[in-house]
Formats: sequence, C-alpha cells, structure tokens
Amino acid sequence: MVFANMSHYSQKHLLGIHSLSREDIDAIFQSAAFFSECGINSSQKFSYLHGKTVVLGFFESSTRTRCSFEVAAKRLGAEVLLFQPQGSSVEKGETLLDTLETIDAMGVDIWVIRHSINGSVELMSNHSNGIFINAGEGNKEHPTQALLDGFTLLEKFDSLEGKRICIVGDILHSRVARSDIYLFQKLGAEVAICGPDIFMPDLREFSNIHRLETIEDSVAWADAINMLRIQKERIVDKNIPTTEEYSQQFGLRMKHLVSKPDIIVMHPGPANYGVEIDHEVAHSPQSVIQRQVRNGVAVRMAVLTLLSNHNR
Repeated sequence: MVFANMSHYSQKHLLGIHSLSREDIDAIFQSAAFFSECGINSSQKFSYLHGKTVVLGFFESSTRTRCSFEVAAKRLGAEVLLFQPQGSSVEKGETLLDTLETIDAMGVDIWVIRHSINGSVELMSNHSNGIFINAGEGNKEHPTQALLDGFTLLEKFDSLEGKRICIVGDILHSRVARSDIYLFQKLGAEVAICGPDIFMPDLREFSNIHRLETIEDSVAWADAINMLRIQKERIVDKNIPTTEEYSQQFGLRMKHLVSKPDIIVMHPGPANYGVEIDHEVAHSPQSVIQRQVRNGVAVRMAVLTLLSNHNR
C-alpha cells in the first residue's frame, strides 16, 4: 500500500516544494496516511530503510524537526548519525563541503540538512551521490513542514481546493511561510498573508497572494490560520515592533475564535505564548498544533521511504 503511487514519485532529493509535482505530493500524502494509520508509536517498526544510514546534519538548533526525523528514520529501520557543528571540526574551520566529504566517506545514504544559508542543501547535493532532504534552509524553504501542514489540513477538509488559508506573522524571514504558500497553492487553496509592513516580502515573489492588514481581517477571511513567530535570529533590521505592540495588533486570542468558531488554528512551533498566540488558543478545540507534530513523523517517514526507494 505504501508504494501504490511509487511510479508517480519523481524526485531524487527533496530540496523544496517548488520542485514537487502534484503527483509527487499525492504520493507523499498517500504514504504518510499509510504510516499514520499503522500507528505512530515506538512499538510499530518497519524495515524500509534497513541497512541505510541517515545523517541528521543540523547546522542550526532544532528540536521538533530534528527529533521528528530521528524518530521517523529509526522507525523505518535506519541507522542514524547526528551531526551538529558544536564540538565538531566546523569550529576549527572545516568547510561545509569538507564535512560532507568526510562523512560521505563513512558510507552514508541520506542527508537531512538544516542550515542558515540559502542554497546550502543544493550545493551539498551537487557534490555527493547521497540523497538530500532540506530540513529548513535560511529563509528560503522548509518543505517537510509544509507537507505536514498540508497533510494535517487535508484531515480536516478532505480537499484544499477553494479553501482560504491565511499565514500571519514574520513572512519576510520565514522559510515555513514560503513552503506553505507554494504547497497550499499547488493544492488549490487561496492564500493570504498578514503582518507588520516590516515583515512583509515583496508580493511579486508570489503569484495570486492576498495581503490582509489585521488579525481580525485574517480570522474573518480564513478557513484556517497559521500563526508564525518573529524570526529574531534572522532579522538584521532591529527597527521592529516591540513584543507588546506586535501582540496587540497581530496576536491570536480566544476572542477571535469566538467570532469564528469553525476556523482551524495552526502553528509550526516553537510558539511564543502571549505574543503571536495565546496558550489557551493553542490548546483549544480549533487547534491542530499537536496533530501537526504527530503528522510530522508520518510525513517524514513517507519522504524518507519514497526517496530511498526511488533512488535504488
């Protein structure tokens, strides 16, 4: 069942949503549904990656994505090598390609990479025979987050055709926002963005995107709303709203859910409670945040399996 759409999956790597066809996305979702239905728990093991070594190369800090990929790879039967720059030869001046060459020589199969610099994952993929997965790169893309977001919404809506999804927050510096926009539009949804002007990208970067001005407008317009944190670690211009100003103008509160009780609330994490979202909103019946975390394992199991089998 997991490989029912294998012939429709065409990618050697997962570098971004842009490169995926609708058939690729459907294959990932069908495989993710298989793993989700089988049960995402420690007692459920598979052998699809038996004999494979997966490197988790996280050059930026991460909890959810790294742990999710680690759980996914181990439940598929892979050996997992965790690489972090702290305490490694990177601190001694070793380059990214030096690190790649060294670890590749140990006989690894799949690289899962998070890096602060745009283009780094593609650069590595051009200098290795391994399979590469972008686990978050600069402000460019975070494809598996978008895939788990789309998969989670499809559990609620069956189809995203004609659905309205608003992404609120620091769009300019967000790789999640970009991947979400590309994926949601490929699935037929209308997409809007909302946030302070200083956090808005040039709208010519996207096609058919709506710009909303307030959190109230966003809630009124949307079937689902995805709340993003301020990406302080990527911001160069420090002339940004204070936490209090931002929270008052763009924070999602319970009063907003009262006005739109059927809206779906999402957040990729980590959440800053009391800033972009209140704790009780994140744990309300409308919230699918914990479902996103669970589905992240299923989606990453699907991606790892499909890429491994496509590249046999």
